[in-house]
Amino acid sequence: VRNRFRAIVTFTVSLLVCPSLQSPSQAAPTPQLVFSGDGLNVAHFGAREPTVETTMRRLLGRPTTPLSPTPDLRNCGVGAMSSWHALSVYFDHEKLVGVSLGPGTEPVGQTAAGLRLGYSLSRAKELYGRLLRTSTNQGGAWFIKTSNGQLDGFLVPSTGLTPGLSSRIFTIDAGDVGCPAMSP
Repeated sequence: VRNRFRAIVTFTVSLLVCPSLQSPSQAAPTPQLVFSGDGLNVAHFGAREPTVETTMRRLLGRPTTPLSPTPDLRNCGVGAMSSWHALSVYFDHEKLVGVSLGPGTEPVGQTAAGLRLGYSLSRAKELYGRLLRTSTNQGGAWFIKTSNGQLDGFLVPSTGLTPGLSSRIFTIDAGDVGCPAMSP
């Protein structure tokens, strides 16, 4: 019994330390959310606040930060927000105006081309080619202009220099997610 316990613990720790030992479904969970320039696969910009909140609750459960006003962001096109762990949804005049994912691991999301949090800038360039631009703004940012709007986000590590190909996708944003000094 003691050796069996030790074997189980050793195997479990090896899965945590070495993700390549996990099955593909464990190593790369299926994204629940797909980001595009006009919102999410489950809620496009302009959707009514109660509809979006109901959809998100059904998909992700109870919000970690319930819908609340954002008086400091009113001049930036955001009147209220709610969040589910790493996902924040932003509203103005009771309509969805922005979505932001990261940092964090839940819920799982990606862009329509497959870009996910933690991917290298090199991988992002493979997925988007010349559409991908970077900047040193806010310590490192990325931008992709799509046919239906812009996707952007922050990069890590933040060096203040031109982001290198090893920089990682830290956030994925679309729409209005705060004032210019707060977003890329």
